[in-house]
Amino acid sequence: MDSNIGKKLDGRYELLELIGVGGMADIYRARDIVEDRIVAVKILKTEFAGSDEFLRRFRNESKAIALLSHPNIVKIYDVGFTDKVQFIVMEYVDGITLTDYIEQQGVLKWRDAVHFTVQILKALQHAHDRGIVHRDIKSSNVMLLSDGTIKVMDFGIARFNRENNKTVSEKTIGSVHYISPEQARGDITDERSDIYSVGVALYEMLTGRKPFDGDTPVSIALMHMQSTPKKPTEINSTIPEGLEQIVLRAMQKDPAQRYQTAGEMIKDLEEFKANPSIIFEYKYNSTDGTTKYFDRPIPAAEQERNRRKQAVRTEPEEDYEEDDYDEDDEDEYEERRSPLIPILFAVGTAFVIATVFLVMTIVFKNLNVTPEQVGSVAGISSGSTVSVNDSNEYLMPNLIGMSWDEAKSKYSQYMTLVPEQEWSEVTKDQIFDQEYPEGRKVKIGTEVTVKVSMGIRQIEVQDLENLSAAIAESKLQKDGFKVKKTFEESDDIAKDYVIRTEPGAHEMADQGSTVVLVISMGPEDTSVNVPKFVNLPLSVALERAAEYHLDPQVRYEDSEDVEKDVVMEQSIDPGSMVDRDTPIELVVSTGEISEKTRKFTYSLPKKASGEFEFRYYVDGVLDEESKVTLDIGLASSKSMTYTVTGKAGETRTVTIKVTSLDTGKTGSYGEIIVNFPEDGSKATLEDSFDGSIFAELQKADAGSEPTVDTTEPENPGDTSDAGHSEPENTTSSSHTETTPVEPDPGISVD
Repeated sequence: MDSNIGKKLDGRYELLELIGVGGMADIYRARDIVEDRIVAVKILKTEFAGSDEFLRRFRNESKAIALLSHPNIVKIYDVGFTDKVQFIVMEYVDGITLTDYIEQQGVLKWRDAVHFTVQILKALQHAHDRGIVHRDIKSSNVMLLSDGTIKVMDFGIARFNRENNKTVSEKTIGSVHYISPEQARGDITDERSDIYSVGVALYEMLTGRKPFDGDTPVSIALMHMQSTPKKPTEINSTIPEGLEQIVLRAMQKDPAQRYQTAGEMIKDLEEFKANPSIIFEYKYNSTDGTTKYFDRPIPAAEQERNRRKQAVRTEPEEDYEEDDYDEDDEDEYEERRSPLIPILFAVGTAFVIATVFLVMTIVFKNLNVTPEQVGSVAGISSGSTVSVNDSNEYLMPNLIGMSWDEAKSKYSQYMTLVPEQEWSEVTKDQIFDQEYPEGRKVKIGTEVTVKVSMGIRQIEVQDLENLSAAIAESKLQKDGFKVKKTFEESDDIAKDYVIRTEPGAHEMADQGSTVVLVISMGPEDTSVNVPKFVNLPLSVALERAAEYHLDPQVRYEDSEDVEKDVVMEQSIDPGSMVDRDTPIELVVSTGEISEKTRKFTYSLPKKASGEFEFRYYVDGVLDEESKVTLDIGLASSKSMTYTVTGKAGETRTVTIKVTSLDTGKTGSYGEIIVNFPEDGSKATLEDSFDGSIFAELQKADAGSEPTVDTTEPENPGDTSDAGHSEPENTTSSSHTETTPVEPDPGISVD
């Protein structure tokens, strides 16, 4: 079992279940005790918690992401940073990832794919407008709710993965299947990298497969940079042409030829939805000054050929692989032949090798491959990538992000590096600024000043134990710390005074980082203010009972009015003060009524008298607990009641037998047929009474001892006749008295 399960972060977030494992963080379902809601908590893995750079970026990004508020972005509720744990508290989304949905469906209907993509783009547009680039868009970072709503997750986390440490694993740099060409090269990325990744995700939704796949991450990254993806319609012929054009434009190798904003791509998708037969004429600007129109993507090789067309007599012709989009390659090559071709070809080959080596060095570096391995793959030896011209000049390389030692080792033969050390949030000994920008021509031997980070300034945390919270907070703020307050019960520290700090007293912490003040709530109070449990689901009620240290006793009762497993009653009123561990009964609904009851009332003849015992037989079986003895003449009420139970669709026959206690004679006074409808509505009654029975039973037989009629009603459960006739009031036909017996039978009352 995960050791974190059951723990409470900040005394507030109780970790309930591990629901996700990522490259950098684990995600838990948790309960926010204060807000009484389920949340998701992302905790930075311990192997990254020791990296100052990871911690710094985790903190900075979490602050930025917390500013995002959009229906298609998972909301951030809280962040926490201590010396032991770093976490982000997010909205809990009950759904499945887009990856899982694609696996279930195989290929998505294009209308669904467009619907999902527009939502992803709206989320990105909101973030891009606030200067935040996702950098790790992939189907597993998109959640799909049951109503079709999309939620984009992990905003900004991919930024952490540009750590320059060579030990950073492949897992921490996101999925290479969705990476843009500029990301693969290690270039600076912007919003258009997200557009490329959205194009890959849309390609995957429409075809059921990713545009590029290979045996290794390196091979896949190279495909993103060099290869042309198979057209989606070659995989799924039902894809409309206009939608295919949108996909391929989003996946252009050159960022300048993609959609420049998420809003642009949304606009085309909306136009396509309104007219699925639309054909787009996308413009791709060429470097020869002309504007060209294409209804298809331009392969990278063809773009490069177009760029070089005008300079063919001064630049070497390069050897490109055959492609499907240009069948005139050979003709063009023949037209451009000249006597200089063999010489230029040799120069061009050297240029291509150098270029490939440079690109592969950057890519392989990001993918944790050594320079020696790069040289091996390229078939050349590793070395400097700086080129010096005839004027003894070279183009200034980008030094930012390199360590001081690495920069000296690589470039000291070209420039004199002069360090200026400053405190900075950048990793210690890393260059974060340079005097000359990348690409500027610089003479060999020129002094180049670079700013080298001394790391974040470390400040000792003061001993604040037993100080008032207000004074302690003021001291921390003067030292340059941010303050977060949490509260705990304490028998030793007075209320509103500091128990401890996190990091602890005399420990070193980054200036500007957050120090947690743990403040006393005073001694533990053993009394509990009983909360309201009624109308809560049982699972929530049990959690709340545990939180309030109460002992819940659950009892189920039938109810059609209250949903199943919802609390209907509680034995202690809300707001009552009780001791901890006090038992409290929770009456919970079954959601149905297993048996229904029907209570009926019937009257006795007004002139009847004498003492009688009443017995009730239900379907011929005596109800022992229902026996009643009554002196009818002395009774204040001439009515009797009885309750019968039954299930929906059943019929019960109730026979009322009376015995005279004077003569011992027994007879039947009435029969009630109770019908319980299938639909669960109120039961109906059919009744028949013999009002003369009381007088008959009072007569003593001449010359004989009183007898008792012990016979049971014939077939008491057989209601076939009773169910088809109206109830009758009958009297006995064997009367010997001249005074008629009052035919005053009981009448059932609903």
